[in-house]
Amino acid sequence: MNGAEGTVPAAGLDLLQVRAAQLATVPGLPEAARAIGADRGIDYLSDPQVAAMLLRHRRLLAGMNSRGALGGLLFVPGAVGAWFLTDTLAAYDTTVAVVLCTPVALLLALSLYLLTRAFRFRHVWLRGGTRDQVNGYLQVLSAAGLPHHALPGWLKPVTGERWR
Repeated sequence: MNGAEGTVPAAGLDLLQVRAAQLATVPGLPEAARAIGADRGIDYLSDPQVAAMLLRHRRLLAGMNSRGALGGLLFVPGAVGAWFLTDTLAAYDTTVAVVLCTPVALLLALSLYLLTRAFRFRHVWLRGGTRDQVNGYLQVLSAAGLPHHALPGWLKPVTGERWR
């Protein structure tokens, strides 16, 4: 996003479910959108701001999901390997033990790094306010009458709340 001009790439604008001009035509919605946005620090009637928020939301979700899944998948064989090696290392000399432990240690280190990154993305998503801004956007869409089944999977509420 280019902060000086308030513009976002075309891909970001494609993420908008409803344009601000359409939201402004719903009676009473502009006032409700401004009230919801005031609490969350975003203007839901500004397409560039909402598009930037949606881009950030997708990037953070992708980071959480991909790194978390890959880290979990790598952790399982690393943990199983460490479990099998705990009893057998005493039977080998030091050089063989190091050769056997190196791949297991690398798997565990990489998996812990990826899981740490996934939790960092989650922390930014929660503490950076993106989750609250997305929930506010969902409230605005609900007030506009957009049914929840029309939303893409990456935008469906993760808070357990049901929208239209």
